[in-house]
Amino acid sequence: MFLFKLLLIFSFFTAAGNGNELWKRIDTQEHISFLFPNTVQSLTQENNGIRSHVYQTKDLTCVFGVVCSDFSNSPLQITDETAPIIYEQMRKTSVGMESAILKDEKTIPYDNMLIKEIEYSIIKDNYEMTYFKRFIFRDNMVYQLSVGGRSRHREYILKGREIFFNSVQFK
Repeated sequence: MFLFKLLLIFSFFTAAGNGNELWKRIDTQEHISFLFPNTVQSLTQENNGIRSHVYQTKDLTCVFGVVCSDFSNSPLQITDETAPIIYEQMRKTSVGMESAILKDEKTIPYDNMLIKEIEYSIIKDNYEMTYFKRFIFRDNMVYQLSVGGRSRHREYILKGREIFFNSVQFK
C-alpha cells in the first residue's frame, strides 16, 4: 500500500510538475481548447437535434471530461433568458443520483458568458467520489467541464481542477 501511495504521489507531481508542462493541449473544432494530463478519447453524440462532442481522459487519481453541445440547430437557442433555465436542468441532472450531495455552487464572473460551477459527491462502487463541474454558456454552445475522483484524493483532484479549469481558452 505504501508503494502504491508513493507511486501515486510521484506520478501526480511528475504529471503536474510545477505547473502544466506535461499536460497536452487539446484543440477542438468547437472553438475551445484545454489541457488534459493524458491522451484524449473523443466521441460524438446527438440527442434531440443537439450534437455533442465528448472529450475524456483519466490519470491515476482523476477523470477529466469536456462535453461541447451545439444548440445552433436546436429550437432552443442560448440567450440571457434561457441559459439559467438550461443550467438548472443540467445541474439537476448532474446531482440527480440518489446518493448525490451538492456541496457548493457558484457563478464565475466573466464578460459575455455565463459560467457556473458546482461541487458534488456521489457514492459509486462503495466509494465516495467528489466532482467539480463547470457549465459555460457561450454563443449557441454549452460546455460542461468536469474533473473528479475518489474523495480521499481531494488534494489531487483540486490540483487537477486548478490546472484543467485554468487552461481553458476560446478561439
